[in-house]
Amino acid sequence: MTGTIAEGDWKDGIFHFPIRVYYEDTDVGGMVYHGRYVSFFERVRTESIRDTEADVNVLFDLPEVEGGPLTYVVSSINIKYQRQAKVGDVLIGHSMVKRVRAAAIEVKQWITRNGEMVAEADLVVAIIGLDGKPRRWPNSARICWQNWMDDAANAGKNT
Repeated sequence: MTGTIAEGDWKDGIFHFPIRVYYEDTDVGGMVYHGRYVSFFERVRTESIRDTEADVNVLFDLPEVEGGPLTYVVSSINIKYQRQAKVGDVLIGHSMVKRVRAAAIEVKQWITRNGEMVAEADLVVAIIGLDGKPRRWPNSARICWQNWMDDAANAGKNT
């Protein structure tokens, strides 16, 4: 038997990624444990940058002469829960760049089920060196973030 890996899709500057809720994601009542949404949001962001110049592996492998190695840290997250998800649900995670800073990005993420809002989050994701100090984006990564932000703005979807 062969399996397939779930893939997301960029549309109008918003990344969409399917998430199936498993028993391990839930509390004793079968509802998604509130802390698991952080993992869901992280998974969506990670998949949104896979195989791009903003990919964590690309940044970590940057040589010192190019400012690397670099890594990401979430410096701020604010989550609002609107509906409960439960075991077996298929959710769609969304991610959108709201602002590109010199050493961070502001991201809007949300999770829906059948088109209804389940949870939403506002995040600041910073880029740091191995010493833990903020670093500027390499130009290639900054361009990725800027293009995705511009695509969303041009589509009129900045929510």
